[in-house]
Amino acid sequence: MGTDRYKYLRNSNNSGIKIMPYIKIDKRSTDVYRLYNSEKTRLDRISYEVYEDDTYGWLILLANPEYAMEFDIPRNTVLRIPFPLREVITEFEGKLIKNRDIK
Repeated sequence: MGTDRYKYLRNSNNSGIKIMPYIKIDKRSTDVYRLYNSEKTRLDRISYEVYEDDTYGWLILLANPEYAMEFDIPRNTVLRIPFPLREVITEFEGKLIKNRDIK
């Protein structure tokens, strides 16, 4: 199943979790684009279609920062799906570590 995007944000004593910073996902020539129709489509379904894992809707939102949540996406919007997944996860984790000064 999907990557634990919070693993770098947990306090070492398990007393809570730090706030997720804004992470910009770079554009790639390998990115995939999908038409979003809120009446027929959901981010978990797009995630499964592209990544074969339905837990990466959050990553799709990071690649489309003009939308804070799935319900903000207008009908017939073309969404950028960052691809390939392993490369994008590596980028996300690297930027998260750098932005949060986590070691």
